[in-house]
Amino acid sequence: MSGSSNQVQMRLTNDLGAFKTFGTRFRVRLECGSDAEVTFRAIYTGNDTEAVRTMLRWYFTDRGFRTFSVSVGGVGALMAGGDIFSFEMGLESLNCPFDGEDANPIPVEAVMRPTGTFTMAAIAS
Repeated sequence: MSGSSNQVQMRLTNDLGAFKTFGTRFRVRLECGSDAEVTFRAIYTGNDTEAVRTMLRWYFTDRGFRTFSVSVGGVGALMAGGDIFSFEMGLESLNCPFDGEDANPIPVEAVMRPTGTFTMAAIAS
């Protein structure tokens, strides 16, 4: 998404199940599943093509899951050598802290969660 001062924070987690058999001292853990939470931050502007407007339309009009990709690192316009994370995301919350007495830019935060598989791949040149 294009926009002013976009920032993405990904929290990737594994569900760990623990068990211990009688007579043993230490627990054993198994990976039971994976999950993610992606927090997207952007500055609210009046421009209809920027990120916050897209998120507001998603909440109010275009409900459902959307493909969300995050490209990190790499060199040049194509970001060759970096990584791309891809998710099918649902919009869990959208925080718009409007304060009429504050003249500063309005930071908007969206929290999204994936449905199904999410991936990481290298960006080829």
